[in-house]
Amino acid sequence: MTKTRRPIGPKVAFPGRRGGGAGEPAAHPVPPPVAPNVERPLLIDSREVSRLIGLGRTKTFQLMASGELPTIRLGRCVRVPRVALEAWIADRTSSRDSDAFVP
Repeated sequence: MTKTRRPIGPKVAFPGRRGGGAGEPAAHPVPPPVAPNVERPLLIDSREVSRLIGLGRTKTFQLMASGELPTIRLGRCVRVPRVALEAWIADRTSSRDSDAFVP
């Protein structure tokens, strides 16, 4: 038979514990807002690319490996130039718009 757990009081728990020591989960971290005058990186990694284009990391890796997305290799690091990604998206959307619906 197992022992019952003792309640955690504020004096028993470590004072530096998240949630004030009462055992509550910490709030989800919220990224800081991006200020308009802050410089964005010129080269972005696969996680950021997948977040920006709204695809999963696996699909992003496939696009990068096939050469469909423009990439730059720096040693073992593979990065996508932000300007080239924006041009890639603009190229895909402009060709789709011209072939799409015509009233």
